[in-house]
Amino acid sequence: MVQYVLFDLDETLYPPSSGLMNAVSDRMRLYLQLEYAMPPERAHALQTRYWREYGTTLRGLMLEYGINPQRFLEFAHDVDVAQYLEPAPQLRAQLQQIPLTKVIVTNADVPHAQRVLARLGIADQFQAIFDVVFFEYECKPARGAYERVLRALAARGDECILVEDTPRNLDAARELGIRTILLLHPQTPRAPDAASTSAECPAAANLCIDDIAEVNAAIATVAAAPN
Repeated sequence: MVQYVLFDLDETLYPPSSGLMNAVSDRMRLYLQLEYAMPPERAHALQTRYWREYGTTLRGLMLEYGINPQRFLEFAHDVDVAQYLEPAPQLRAQLQQIPLTKVIVTNADVPHAQRVLARLGIADQFQAIFDVVFFEYECKPARGAYERVLRALAARGDECILVEDTPRNLDAARELGIRTILLLHPQTPRAPDAASTSAECPAAANLCIDDIAEVNAAIATVAAAPN
């Protein structure tokens, strides 16, 4: 029986059109330019490669440059979320109707997640935040990230549903028996330089939705279906 819903944070609980993650991504590249005197095009290329090879820009910087992760996270997330997000009472109402334990599973850090949730007006709807520090910087899409969450919840994979907007983050979850709902953003690239904007529903998704407003019905459908 499904007991937990694992929600991704950025561009899942709010739309990509907000521009918030673009601002965070810009600050990641700015960090590279300031810290390592990189020209903008080199910083962009490195960010793209790290995202593809290591899952996050931070992971690549830690492995190849040995950076201080806390300093990078503070710099990258030094963005006023109120400039990009508005309170989301409809989302709050949706979340209140989900009769399961809800947690956040994010590659960002807890302070960023707390600011986003507070701005959206939904912080009290989540029982825990599992972040990049909790993952010891081995984030989604790594299998180990999900294994850590399952251990912390004392849950089996088949007791959980993941709600996520990045297709590559589904595979390891499915391997662990976690059911998956993919929120499609047809016009949003998946990586800093992604060429494809395909809205095709991947095999690793139990169900795809086009709007977070559909999440209640999607959770009910996925929870009731054979895994």
